[in-house]
Amino acid sequence: MQRTKTILISGGGIAGPALAYWLREYGFTPVVVERAPRIRTGGQRIEMSGVGAEALHRMGLLERIRAESGPPPAGVFYLGRADRPAAMPSWDSPADDRPERAPFAVKRGVLGTVLYENAREGVEYVFDDSITAVEQSDDGVRVSFENSAPRRVDLVVGADGLFSNVRSLVFGPAERFTRFLGTNLVIFTVDNYLGHRDSMSWHMWPYRGCAITTFPGNAELEGLFLFRSTRPMEVRDLTVEQRMRLVERIYADAGWEVPGLLRQMRASRDFVFTPSTQIRMDSWTRGRVALVGDSGYCPDPMSGQGSTLALVGAYILAAELRAAGGDHTRALPAYDAAMRRFVAFSQGVGDYSTAFAAPRAGRWGTWAREQQIRALFAVIERARGLNLPVPAAWLGGELSLADYAPAA
Repeated sequence: MQRTKTILISGGGIAGPALAYWLREYGFTPVVVERAPRIRTGGQRIEMSGVGAEALHRMGLLERIRAESGPPPAGVFYLGRADRPAAMPSWDSPADDRPERAPFAVKRGVLGTVLYENAREGVEYVFDDSITAVEQSDDGVRVSFENSAPRRVDLVVGADGLFSNVRSLVFGPAERFTRFLGTNLVIFTVDNYLGHRDSMSWHMWPYRGCAITTFPGNAELEGLFLFRSTRPMEVRDLTVEQRMRLVERIYADAGWEVPGLLRQMRASRDFVFTPSTQIRMDSWTRGRVALVGDSGYCPDPMSGQGSTLALVGAYILAAELRAAGGDHTRALPAYDAAMRRFVAFSQGVGDYSTAFAAPRAGRWGTWAREQQIRALFAVIERARGLNLPVPAAWLGGELSLADYAPAA
């Protein structure tokens, strides 16, 4: 069996450079192709802790990331009357006592830039290009590109996100793997016109929700709208102006801070309007091709698990290739098996978060949800006082990176 040496990675966001770093460290030759002309520096707020933070620690990047990050915002939920907030308690597991797993919040652009700068030495990057064809054979993969000459490599990894062209080329059309969660998500960045500090404020109505969250440093706010529909709202053919008008119509009768946030939205940055979706697949590998991160197992942004899955998936795939001596026939199935339980947990978080934040209920159903939330918060606060462990460990939400490779 010919051993894997050259590995082509499609995507330079989070999973791509993380994988390139580990492959380089383990003696492989990674090549990263990125559709954009340069590394993206914008993007949304990311909260990270646990195994995601530990993955950064093992790369030697955690302190650098923390220097440009901030504390996780304190959550406050406005349930029913907007003057009766309920503070969301934190519930730290014993594993989180380890400093390398402590939670923090960071801008996605900061994380992506640091990962790129950490990986680029000794790694070939090809910007402003994209894969157009993947032809597998017994001894390798012939890859064609939009702008570059074809290449022959040993392995191809799709780390190119929710709309992965590697997945489409090798596994089939996106609709076969896309699961709509029943909500649509709007996220954007505005100046901190409210003067909030290290906070996240949520308000829920029947079929709708809204959040206002500070970015690290408190200079900016992330506005978020989440609303239900029976089918995904397809807005790709709409202009940004048309999308904003649609959001304004949906929230026209909402009170709380929504009128002011809608006005601020007009001057927002990084405006995103997308259906809430997950990628569900029976296998993330086929022959000499593997998928990592959102391309294979997007959990939806509301899960808060996307970047963690990208970092952990990259770490485990590289570790399995090293352990197998480059034999992809052993490494890829092992990677798939190692990630299954953690991915299932993370996607379950996405399911719950969308249902929680935009209730599938009318007025009385929403009132009942409010009482459940208050009771849940009280239980968590009580359990925290008794030092009970977080249930994530029971449900597959804990993963030990020590099982795969030593720390850097």
